[in-house]
Amino acid sequence: MLLFVYGLLRKREEKHELLKGAPCVCEQAAINGVLYKTDKGQPAASLAETAFVYGELYETDHQMIRKLDAHYADFDRKEVAVTTDVGNKTAFAYVLKPEQCASFSRIKSGDWKEYRFMKREDDSPVYYFAYGSCMDNARFKQAGVDHFFAEPVGGAVVEGYSTRFTLRRPDGSRADLVEDGGRTEGVLYKLPFEAATYLYKREGVDNHTYRPAFIEVCAGGRVYRGCLTFLVLDKAEEIAPPGHYQEEIERGADLYLSPAFSEKLKRYMNSLPKM
Repeated sequence: MLLFVYGLLRKREEKHELLKGAPCVCEQAAINGVLYKTDKGQPAASLAETAFVYGELYETDHQMIRKLDAHYADFDRKEVAVTTDVGNKTAFAYVLKPEQCASFSRIKSGDWKEYRFMKREDDSPVYYFAYGSCMDNARFKQAGVDHFFAEPVGGAVVEGYSTRFTLRRPDGSRADLVEDGGRTEGVLYKLPFEAATYLYKREGVDNHTYRPAFIEVCAGGRVYRGCLTFLVLDKAEEIAPPGHYQEEIERGADLYLSPAFSEKLKRYMNSLPKM
């Protein structure tokens, strides 16, 4: 029995313990709905066709569902269609009726983790995983923000994801991170929080080009959890990236990635169909 979770049941959230033992099917999942912050400070979603709510998908059993039903007695457990990178699935989710949310504040991003990230009040560093052109610093220098990226942790590995090229543009594609069970490499940066403003603009978050997401990254023998990255929203069939964009990726790959993965990435880009 699949369960879609979008709030405090997600990884590293305060009620995730209620899912102890439940395998995570995918970290990047979405349903049609609207996300709200309730008067209790926790999130709630209502079903709607006009927007998306982002979350995670878990394999549960009837015993766990009975416990969750009791815990979320004020919610309706509804069957929902879930979008993932490997196809659509059917799951259950705990949601409220739209009229129950009338007095709540809407979370426009549809992502509780992103909302919490942007509302943070501490000055702790942000760890950002780059897998495309942001592995190269040429455009950081052009924009005058290279000082934000002066502390790269170094080459990093992400399990469960592959680097793909699903964002179509008139001159070719741009990179994406797809949760398909693969393994990819990139660069992990340690950044001040103010660097997020530049990254959001560069990645076209307000234009719904990429969306922020938070993943687990391994670098230098250490696991970094909740690292910021950006995923393509409207994924299209892959085509080759333009030459200037591929050059940026290759410069970053040669500097940070393992030789084997760097060569594999170059071959993959060259194998993609041209415009």
